[in-house]
Amino acid sequence: MARQPKRGAKPDEPTIEVAAGSGVCFGVRRAIRLATEALTESQTVYCLGSLIHNPQEMARLAEKGLCVIESLDEAAEGGVLLVRSHGLQPSVVEEAQRRGLTIVDATCPLVRRVQTLAVELADNGYQVVVAGEAAHPEVRAILGHTPTAEVVGSAEEVHGIALEGPAALVAQTTFSPVRFHKMAEVLVMRDLPDVRIVNTICTATVECQRAAAELADRVDVMFVLGGRNSANTNRLAEACAGRGVETHHLEHAGEVKREHLRGCRHIGIAAGASTPHWIIEAVCERIREVLREAAGA
Repeated sequence: MARQPKRGAKPDEPTIEVAAGSGVCFGVRRAIRLATEALTESQTVYCLGSLIHNPQEMARLAEKGLCVIESLDEAAEGGVLLVRSHGLQPSVVEEAQRRGLTIVDATCPLVRRVQTLAVELADNGYQVVVAGEAAHPEVRAILGHTPTAEVVGSAEEVHGIALEGPAALVAQTTFSPVRFHKMAEVLVMRDLPDVRIVNTICTATVECQRAAAELADRVDVMFVLGGRNSANTNRLAEACAGRGVETHHLEHAGEVKREHLRGCRHIGIAAGASTPHWIIEAVCERIREVLREAAGA
């Protein structure tokens, strides 16, 4: 498909277009707000693992005093434990309370919904199957609420798990919709007395992927912004690259290279749900700077 210039732009004028819905989602925005409020009220705020999957925003919060720890042993009694947006296992939260920590729960409401659904389904006799990445903190938190759940990452894995009674499929909120639907088709075809499919993928994530893919069809190059440890940002990059356009996954403006923009007149940008708008703006400015330098060379 031929790349078309953005409407209103001169034929020879490079354009930059940001995909609709790019940047922090409401769950991440809420987590950052709760972190900021906690840091204002307390001098000792801990987070067990990254609050969100964006290194630059985590660095900004660290400058304000947020202390990321890997174990509760690192937290002093009387401090605040900020539950990350991905959630935590109930046993970890209970242990933190026993150690005298005040809990501020920044779990994304959509993630909380998956946890609640998984518990309800298990209590009603369903074998819960979670479509997700087993090592992802959101999935680990879901398993903390429903220890008997099975985690699968592909349709092939759905074939292989041992299931006999009623089964229910839920998803990590940032999971691939295409992979989820394929897994659902396989589960429904299995010889089971009852199957429930509950699509718990974040709709904002899906819409952002759709907008990014549509933009990728109109541009010469795509820059996808976000932490390399961010699941939804990686899905965005995959969606854009899958449209056949040159795609670069960047974390910050310093990674924009002149060679990325050589011969490009229409530049597209998409950003993951943990990417703050100040990073998007910085990348846009860096692109303009590189284009000015190239024009003056």
